[in-house]
Amino acid sequence: MKKVAILLLIGSILSCTDKIKGLSDFKSDFYELQAKSIHLNDELEVQFLQNQDKIDSVSLILNGKPMKNKEVIHSENAVLGINELEIYVYLQDKHIYGKTQIGILSPERETAVDYQLINEYPHFQELFTQGFFFHDNKIYESSGQYGKSKLVAYALGSSQFIKETKQEPNVFSEGATLFQNKIYQLTFRERKIFVYDATSLELIKTLEMPSQLKEGWGMTSSEDELILSDGTQNIFFFDENLNYKRQIQVTGNVSIYNNINEMEYINGKIFANVWQTPYILIIDPKTGRVEHYYDLNSLNESRGSDDVLNGIALYGNTILVTGKNWRKIYELTLPEIEKE
Repeated sequence: MKKVAILLLIGSILSCTDKIKGLSDFKSDFYELQAKSIHLNDELEVQFLQNQDKIDSVSLILNGKPMKNKEVIHSENAVLGINELEIYVYLQDKHIYGKTQIGILSPERETAVDYQLINEYPHFQELFTQGFFFHDNKIYESSGQYGKSKLVAYALGSSQFIKETKQEPNVFSEGATLFQNKIYQLTFRERKIFVYDATSLELIKTLEMPSQLKEGWGMTSSEDELILSDGTQNIFFFDENLNYKRQIQVTGNVSIYNNINEMEYINGKIFANVWQTPYILIIDPKTGRVEHYYDLNSLNESRGSDDVLNGIALYGNTILVTGKNWRKIYELTLPEIEKE
Protein backbone atom coordinates (compact mmCIF):
# COMPACT_ATOMS: atom_id res chain seq x y z
CA MET A 1 0.00 0.00 0.00
CA LYS A 2 1.29 3.43 -0.92
CA LYS A 3 1.54 5.78 2.05
CA VAL A 4 0.62 9.44 2.23
CA ALA A 5 3.70 11.33 3.32
CA ILE A 6 3.94 12.20 6.99
CA LEU A 7 3.36 15.86 7.71
CA LEU A 8 6.59 17.58 8.70
CA LEU A 9 6.54 21.00 10.29
CA ILE A 10 9.37 23.42 11.01
CA GLY A 11 10.15 24.56 14.56
CA SER A 12 11.83 27.72 15.82
CA ILE A 13 14.72 28.59 18.15
CA LEU A 14 14.89 31.24 20.82
CA SER A 15 18.12 31.87 22.73
CA CYS A 16 18.79 33.59 26.05
CA THR A 17 22.57 33.26 26.26
CA ASP A 18 25.63 35.03 24.90
CA LYS A 19 28.15 32.23 24.47
CA ILE A 20 25.54 29.52 23.91
CA LYS A 21 23.28 30.67 21.06
CA GLY A 22 20.91 27.73 20.75
CA LEU A 23 20.34 24.02 20.78
CA SER A 24 22.68 23.60 17.82
CA ASP A 25 25.61 24.45 20.11
CA PHE A 26 24.90 21.19 21.93
CA LYS A 27 24.48 19.22 18.68
CA SER A 28 20.95 18.50 19.88
CA ASP A 29 18.62 16.42 17.73
CA PHE A 30 15.54 18.26 19.06
CA TYR A 31 14.49 19.69 15.70
CA GLU A 32 15.34 16.46 13.91
CA LEU A 33 12.58 14.69 15.88
CA GLN A 34 10.00 16.13 13.47
CA ALA A 35 11.43 13.93 10.70
CA LYS A 36 11.73 10.74 12.75
CA SER A 37 9.25 7.88 12.99
CA ILE A 38 8.04 8.11 16.58
CA HIS A 39 5.30 5.79 17.77
CA LEU A 40 2.96 5.88 20.72
CA ASN A 41 4.59 3.97 23.62
CA ASP A 42 8.09 4.87 22.39
CA GLU A 43 10.55 6.61 24.68
CA LEU A 44 10.98 10.27 23.78
CA GLU A 45 14.63 11.27 24.04
CA VAL A 46 16.39 14.49 23.07
CA GLN A 47 20.11 13.83 22.66
CA PHE A 48 22.98 16.27 23.30
CA LEU A 49 26.39 15.41 21.87
CA GLN A 50 28.33 18.58 22.73
CA ASN A 51 28.75 20.96 25.69
CA GLN A 52 26.86 18.62 27.99
CA ASP A 53 28.90 19.89 30.96
CA LYS A 54 27.18 23.27 30.60
CA ILE A 55 23.68 21.78 31.04
CA ASP A 56 22.17 21.86 34.52
CA SER A 57 18.85 20.23 33.57
CA VAL A 58 16.45 19.58 30.69
CA SER A 59 12.66 19.86 30.74
CA LEU A 60 10.25 18.77 27.99
CA ILE A 61 6.63 19.84 27.59
CA LEU A 62 4.45 17.72 25.30
CA ASN A 63 1.10 19.32 24.44
CA GLY A 64 1.36 21.52 27.50
CA LYS A 65 2.15 18.63 29.85
CA PRO A 66 5.58 18.39 31.52
CA MET A 67 7.60 15.24 30.97
CA LYS A 68 11.12 14.08 31.56
CA ASN A 69 13.69 13.46 28.88
CA LYS A 70 13.67 9.72 28.03
CA GLU A 71 10.07 9.34 29.22
CA VAL A 72 7.59 7.05 27.44
CA ILE A 73 4.96 8.71 25.23
CA HIS A 74 1.47 7.50 26.13
CA SER A 75 -2.15 8.34 25.42
CA GLU A 76 -2.41 10.64 28.45
CA ASN A 77 0.21 13.11 27.20
CA ALA A 78 0.01 12.62 23.44
CA VAL A 79 -2.37 12.05 20.54
CA LEU A 80 -1.87 10.21 17.29
CA GLY A 81 -0.79 12.75 14.69
CA ILE A 82 0.95 16.09 15.08
CA ASN A 83 1.89 17.05 18.66
CA GLU A 84 3.40 20.23 20.14
CA LEU A 85 6.80 19.74 21.81
CA GLU A 86 8.72 22.35 23.83
CA ILE A 87 12.10 22.14 25.50
CA TYR A 88 13.88 24.14 28.21
CA VAL A 89 17.63 23.62 28.57
CA TYR A 90 18.81 25.25 31.83
CA LEU A 91 22.37 26.61 32.01
CA GLN A 92 23.26 28.01 35.44
CA ASP A 93 21.04 31.12 35.67
CA LYS A 94 19.98 31.15 32.01
CA HIS A 95 18.03 28.86 29.69
CA ILE A 96 17.45 28.02 26.05
CA TYR A 97 13.94 27.48 24.77
CA GLY A 98 12.88 25.53 21.72
CA LYS A 99 9.56 24.60 20.16
CA THR A 100 8.65 22.19 17.37
CA GLN A 101 5.97 19.77 16.26
CA ILE A 102 6.42 16.01 16.07
CA GLY A 103 4.38 13.29 14.44
CA ILE A 104 3.36 10.39 16.67
CA LEU A 105 2.35 7.24 14.81
CA SER A 106 0.32 4.18 15.71
CA PRO A 107 2.32 1.28 17.17
CA GLU A 108 0.06 -1.13 15.27
CA ARG A 109 0.18 -1.59 11.51
CA GLU A 110 -3.01 -1.21 9.49
CA THR A 111 -4.07 -4.31 7.55
CA ALA A 112 -5.72 -4.77 4.15
CA VAL A 113 -9.36 -5.87 3.96
CA ASP A 114 -9.88 -9.17 2.15
CA TYR A 115 -13.09 -8.16 0.36
CA GLN A 116 -15.25 -9.72 -2.34
CA LEU A 117 -16.96 -7.98 -5.26
CA ILE A 118 -20.65 -8.89 -5.00
CA ASN A 119 -22.34 -6.86 -7.72
CA GLU A 120 -22.04 -3.93 -10.12
CA TYR A 121 -24.69 -1.29 -10.83
CA PRO A 122 -24.80 1.63 -13.29
CA HIS A 123 -23.79 5.06 -12.01
CA PHE A 124 -24.74 8.40 -13.53
CA GLN A 125 -21.48 9.40 -15.17
CA GLU A 126 -22.51 13.07 -15.06
CA LEU A 127 -22.24 13.05 -11.24
CA PHE A 128 -19.03 14.44 -9.76
CA THR A 129 -19.48 12.41 -6.58
CA GLN A 130 -18.76 14.26 -3.33
CA GLY A 131 -21.32 12.80 -0.93
CA PHE A 132 -22.93 9.35 -1.23
CA PHE A 133 -25.25 7.39 1.06
CA PHE A 134 -28.16 4.92 0.95
CA HIS A 135 -31.45 5.63 2.76
CA ASP A 136 -35.10 4.60 2.38
CA ASN A 137 -34.27 2.32 -0.56
CA LYS A 138 -32.62 5.16 -2.47
CA ILE A 139 -29.15 6.46 -3.21
CA TYR A 140 -28.61 10.08 -2.20
CA GLU A 141 -25.70 11.76 -3.94
CA SER A 142 -24.11 15.19 -3.68
CA SER A 143 -22.47 16.17 -6.96
CA GLY A 144 -19.90 18.97 -7.13
CA GLN A 145 -18.30 21.51 -9.49
CA TYR A 146 -19.26 25.13 -10.01
CA GLY A 147 -22.28 25.51 -12.25
CA LYS A 148 -23.14 21.81 -11.94
CA SER A 149 -23.60 21.16 -8.21
CA LYS A 150 -26.75 19.39 -7.04
CA LEU A 151 -28.29 16.89 -4.63
CA VAL A 152 -30.09 13.94 -6.20
CA ALA A 153 -31.95 10.81 -5.14
CA TYR A 154 -32.38 7.70 -7.27
CA ALA A 155 -33.05 3.99 -7.01
CA LEU A 156 -29.99 1.76 -7.20
CA GLY A 157 -29.66 0.62 -10.81
CA SER A 158 -32.09 3.26 -12.12
CA SER A 159 -31.55 5.42 -15.20
CA GLN A 160 -33.36 8.49 -13.89
CA PHE A 161 -33.47 10.67 -10.78
CA ILE A 162 -36.40 10.53 -8.38
CA LYS A 163 -35.53 13.91 -6.90
CA GLU A 164 -33.06 16.61 -7.94
CA THR A 165 -32.19 19.89 -6.23
CA LYS A 166 -29.67 22.12 -7.99
CA GLN A 167 -27.39 24.62 -6.27
CA GLU A 168 -26.55 28.14 -7.44
CA PRO A 169 -23.74 28.38 -10.04
CA ASN A 170 -21.35 29.90 -7.49
CA VAL A 171 -21.66 26.89 -5.15
CA PHE A 172 -19.38 23.82 -5.22
CA SER A 173 -21.17 21.04 -3.32
CA GLU A 174 -19.22 18.53 -1.25
CA GLY A 175 -20.04 15.81 1.30
CA ALA A 176 -23.57 14.98 2.46
CA THR A 177 -25.18 12.88 5.17
CA LEU A 178 -28.50 11.97 6.75
CA PHE A 179 -28.70 13.27 10.32
CA GLN A 180 -31.76 13.34 12.55
CA ASN A 181 -34.12 12.88 9.58
CA LYS A 182 -32.58 15.74 7.60
CA ILE A 183 -29.95 15.83 4.89
CA TYR A 184 -26.90 18.02 5.50
CA GLN A 185 -24.72 19.06 2.55
CA LEU A 186 -21.31 20.74 2.73
CA THR A 187 -19.89 23.30 0.33
CA PHE A 188 -16.25 23.53 -0.71
CA ARG A 189 -15.20 27.16 -0.10
CA GLU A 190 -18.53 28.94 0.30
CA ARG A 191 -18.52 28.13 4.07
CA LYS A 192 -22.16 27.07 4.02
CA ILE A 193 -23.98 23.92 5.03
CA PHE A 194 -27.38 23.31 3.43
CA VAL A 195 -30.07 21.44 5.36
CA TYR A 196 -32.82 19.69 3.37
CA ASP A 197 -36.02 17.83 3.99
CA ALA A 198 -35.03 14.18 3.52
CA THR A 199 -38.19 13.31 1.58
CA SER A 200 -38.67 16.26 -0.76
CA LEU A 201 -35.04 17.54 -0.92
CA GLU A 202 -36.42 21.01 -0.32
CA LEU A 203 -34.01 23.42 1.37
CA ILE A 204 -34.98 24.04 5.01
CA LYS A 205 -32.14 26.31 6.15
CA THR A 206 -28.55 27.33 5.51
CA LEU A 207 -25.94 27.14 8.28
CA GLU A 208 -22.47 28.63 8.54
CA MET A 209 -19.65 26.10 8.29
CA PRO A 210 -17.75 25.84 11.61
CA SER A 211 -14.61 27.96 11.80
CA GLN A 212 -12.45 24.93 12.69
CA LEU A 213 -12.63 23.67 9.09
CA LYS A 214 -10.33 25.11 6.42
CA GLU A 215 -12.65 23.90 3.65
CA GLY A 216 -15.61 21.59 3.25
CA TRP A 217 -14.74 18.09 2.02
CA GLY A 218 -16.41 15.03 3.55
CA MET A 219 -19.39 14.55 5.84
CA THR A 220 -21.00 11.67 7.70
CA SER A 221 -22.79 11.18 11.02
CA SER A 222 -23.21 8.88 13.98
CA GLU A 223 -26.38 8.80 16.05
CA ASP A 224 -25.55 12.04 17.86
CA GLU A 225 -22.66 13.70 16.00
CA LEU A 226 -21.98 15.32 12.66
CA ILE A 227 -18.54 14.26 11.42
CA LEU A 228 -16.69 16.49 8.92
CA SER A 229 -13.37 16.52 7.06
CA ASP A 230 -11.58 19.47 5.47
CA GLY A 231 -8.90 17.91 3.26
CA THR A 232 -6.27 17.77 5.98
CA GLN A 233 -5.45 14.90 8.36
CA ASN A 234 -8.17 16.13 10.71
CA ILE A 235 -11.69 14.80 11.25
CA PHE A 236 -14.01 17.03 13.31
CA PHE A 237 -17.01 16.16 15.48
CA PHE A 238 -19.97 18.52 16.12
CA ASP A 239 -23.35 18.34 17.79
CA GLU A 240 -26.66 18.96 15.99
CA ASN A 241 -26.17 22.73 16.37
CA LEU A 242 -22.66 22.55 14.88
CA ASN A 243 -21.03 23.21 18.23
CA TYR A 244 -17.46 21.89 18.17
CA LYS A 245 -16.86 18.81 20.35
CA ARG A 246 -13.48 17.35 19.42
CA GLN A 247 -11.21 16.24 16.58
CA ILE A 248 -8.87 13.40 15.65
CA GLN A 249 -5.95 13.05 13.24
CA VAL A 250 -5.97 10.10 10.83
CA THR A 251 -2.79 8.18 11.62
CA GLY A 252 -1.31 4.84 10.70
CA ASN A 253 1.87 2.97 11.55
CA VAL A 254 3.98 4.77 8.94
CA SER A 255 2.03 7.88 7.93
CA ILE A 256 -0.25 10.65 9.04
CA TYR A 257 -2.84 10.64 6.26
CA ASN A 258 -4.03 13.92 4.79
CA ASN A 259 -6.57 14.55 1.99
CA ILE A 260 -9.33 12.81 3.96
CA ASN A 261 -12.40 13.16 1.77
CA GLU A 262 -15.82 11.45 1.54
CA MET A 263 -16.72 9.40 4.62
CA GLU A 264 -19.28 6.91 5.92
CA TYR A 265 -19.86 5.90 9.56
CA ILE A 266 -20.23 2.10 9.62
CA ASN A 267 -20.44 -0.21 12.63
CA GLY A 268 -18.75 2.27 14.95
CA LYS A 269 -15.90 3.09 12.54
CA ILE A 270 -15.25 5.83 10.00
CA PHE A 271 -14.67 4.65 6.44
CA ALA A 272 -12.88 7.40 4.50
CA ASN A 273 -11.59 7.96 1.00
CA VAL A 274 -8.11 9.40 0.59
CA TRP A 275 -8.34 11.85 -2.30
CA GLN A 276 -6.53 10.85 -5.49
CA THR A 277 -5.80 7.34 -4.22
CA PRO A 278 -7.70 4.04 -4.63
CA TYR A 279 -7.78 3.48 -0.86
CA ILE A 280 -10.54 3.55 1.72
CA LEU A 281 -9.31 3.77 5.30
CA ILE A 282 -11.14 2.29 8.29
CA ILE A 283 -10.56 4.61 11.24
CA ASP A 284 -11.14 4.42 14.99
CA PRO A 285 -13.29 7.53 15.68
CA LYS A 286 -11.92 7.83 19.22
CA THR A 287 -8.20 7.93 18.46
CA GLY A 288 -7.82 8.44 14.69
CA ARG A 289 -5.90 5.18 14.31
CA VAL A 290 -6.17 3.56 10.89
CA GLU A 291 -7.01 -0.07 11.60
CA HIS A 292 -7.68 -1.47 8.12
CA TYR A 293 -7.89 -0.32 4.52
CA TYR A 294 -9.46 -1.30 1.20
CA ASP A 295 -7.13 -1.38 -1.79
CA LEU A 296 -9.48 -0.74 -4.74
CA ASN A 297 -6.89 -0.54 -7.51
CA SER A 298 -8.71 -3.29 -9.38
CA LEU A 299 -11.92 -1.21 -9.53
CA ASN A 300 -10.29 2.11 -10.36
CA GLU A 301 -12.09 3.88 -13.22
CA SER A 302 -9.99 7.04 -13.05
CA ARG A 303 -9.33 8.54 -16.46
CA GLY A 304 -7.71 11.71 -15.10
CA SER A 305 -6.80 13.56 -11.95
CA ASP A 306 -10.46 14.41 -11.21
CA ASP A 307 -12.19 11.08 -11.80
CA VAL A 308 -11.14 9.48 -8.54
CA LEU A 309 -12.68 7.11 -6.02
CA ASN A 310 -14.98 9.16 -3.79
CA GLY A 311 -18.15 7.44 -2.65
CA ILE A 312 -18.93 5.06 0.25
CA ALA A 313 -22.43 4.00 1.29
CA LEU A 314 -23.59 1.38 3.78
CA TYR A 315 -25.99 -0.97 1.98
CA GLY A 316 -27.44 -3.48 4.41
CA ASN A 317 -24.56 -5.75 5.35
CA THR A 318 -22.36 -4.60 2.45
CA ILE A 319 -20.99 -1.32 1.11
CA LEU A 320 -21.41 0.49 -2.18
CA VAL A 321 -18.46 2.42 -3.63
CA THR A 322 -18.13 4.69 -6.63
CA GLY A 323 -16.17 7.70 -7.84
CA LYS A 324 -16.39 11.06 -9.56
CA ASN A 325 -17.84 10.60 -13.08
CA TRP A 326 -17.58 6.81 -12.73
CA ARG A 327 -19.78 4.59 -14.86
CA LYS A 328 -20.43 2.01 -12.14
CA ILE A 329 -21.28 1.51 -8.48
CA TYR A 330 -19.62 -1.53 -6.91
CA GLU A 331 -21.03 -3.60 -4.06
CA LEU A 332 -18.36 -5.04 -1.75
CA THR A 333 -18.30 -7.17 1.37
CA LEU A 334 -17.63 -5.55 4.73
CA PRO A 335 -14.83 -6.71 7.04
CA GLU A 336 -15.85 -8.30 10.31
CA ILE A 337 -15.79 -5.37 12.71
CA GLU A 338 -17.55 -5.52 16.04
CA LYS A 339 -20.14 -2.81 16.55
CA GLU A 340 -19.45 -0.41 19.42
